[in-house]
Amino acid sequence: MNLLRYLVFCIILIFGVHTEGKAQQKTAQQTDTRPNILLVFVDDLDHQPLGFMGNEIIQTPHIDQLAAEGVVFQNAFATTATCVTSRGTLMTGRYAARTGIYFDQFDGLTEEQADMSFPAQLRQSGYHTGYVGKWHLGTFREGLFDDDRAYDGQGQFWSEEHPPGRGSHLTDRLGNQAVSMIHDAPGDKPFAVTVGFKAPHVQDGFHPVEPYPASPATAVLYERDEIPAPPLSDSAFFDSQPDFLKKSLNRVRWNYRLGPPESLNFQRSMRRYYRMVTGIDRQLGKMMEALRETNRLENTIIVLTSDHGMYLGDRGFAGKWLGHDTAIRIPFIVRDPRLREAETGTEREQMVLMIDLLPTFLDWAGLSPQDGVQGHSFAPIVAGGDTDDWRSEFFYEHHSFPDRIPRSEGVRTERYKYLRYPDSEPLYEELYDLREDPHESDNLAGDPDHARLLRQMRDKWSQWRKRVR
Repeated sequence: MNLLRYLVFCIILIFGVHTEGKAQQKTAQQTDTRPNILLVFVDDLDHQPLGFMGNEIIQTPHIDQLAAEGVVFQNAFATTATCVTSRGTLMTGRYAARTGIYFDQFDGLTEEQADMSFPAQLRQSGYHTGYVGKWHLGTFREGLFDDDRAYDGQGQFWSEEHPPGRGSHLTDRLGNQAVSMIHDAPGDKPFAVTVGFKAPHVQDGFHPVEPYPASPATAVLYERDEIPAPPLSDSAFFDSQPDFLKKSLNRVRWNYRLGPPESLNFQRSMRRYYRMVTGIDRQLGKMMEALRETNRLENTIIVLTSDHGMYLGDRGFAGKWLGHDTAIRIPFIVRDPRLREAETGTEREQMVLMIDLLPTFLDWAGLSPQDGVQGHSFAPIVAGGDTDDWRSEFFYEHHSFPDRIPRSEGVRTERYKYLRYPDSEPLYEELYDLREDPHESDNLAGDPDHARLLRQMRDKWSQWRKRVR
């Protein structure tokens, strides 16, 4: 009898501990109700080849759905148009002039820069942090991610382990890893995951035949579509530009990656570029489905953007590295499930910058940015709040790569843009009225009627140059 009572007591005790543990687990799951954050960070994605932007050829149903369920920022910009430097501004919320993160003089994030990054701050506050894909900020990631599936450098769409025809394409692999990361994220804390796609970045190196190696899953798409000529792609406009731009890497790459819009090479490359964008779109669909399956979709803020824009034949160029809107304007979508229905599927005209992502992520997490952060939280803009004191201009900068990419700086306001190339002799400047000339074809810098405006924009540039450092 005593033995029976003892066994019953043990069973009750074990059951009680088990149920108490489940109760504690449930409580833990409900303790931190801050939203999950999923950043889909694309590489070299121009803002134009997307369905929701009016492109009638490309197939991007999941990105279009994201735009329909969220907020689209029509005036979103990178403050510099190159992969490494833009990622530095993303991670730190600071201009490159302050961080010193330039693509030609960069050995990786310092420990101090890593500590000030948004993953480090979110992780310290209780977020589960993860990274998938292209990192491109050196090898130092210590203390940033609970789940680190990043790779260093540019990466390869195909490799010895994943050869064409037998392996899986990098975009597909990254999508699968992102889905796995979402499923693996713990249920007792919010997550902040960044998925860094290499696509539609060109495969680095000299690839005259196939610079944009898309996934075989998209191989039949756009084969019969005629991709229209981009703005300012005629030879007359190219010839009107100064020699140092006509000899730059943007033109060198145009010669073998694109060529004239009517050429077979241009059509072939652009169809493949479109396929790579569609490949990313399909992976976004898989990620959103993973969020649904884990009951996280309605507590996850999704941001989709690109490190910068891209010349796809515009101005006779193929690349980035300059300050025209083609190179610095980026697609920018925010899907926040907490939005009122009236706010979904809407557009915002305010200027948002890459440096704004860090303070916004911290804002969503209930945190304040550290001193020295130069960006601002756009969370109130997403929610449709008052933005009377929001910026009306910003500073643009790009470091030089001698004999290949000229150094350039400038200021963009809501209506005007001023660019200058400090190393050019004589000094070459550009001045545009963006309201009247959105493609930046009519340089007003040498027009006597705009001499006063030129002086004003030079003054702005000088003031900004001091302010950002």
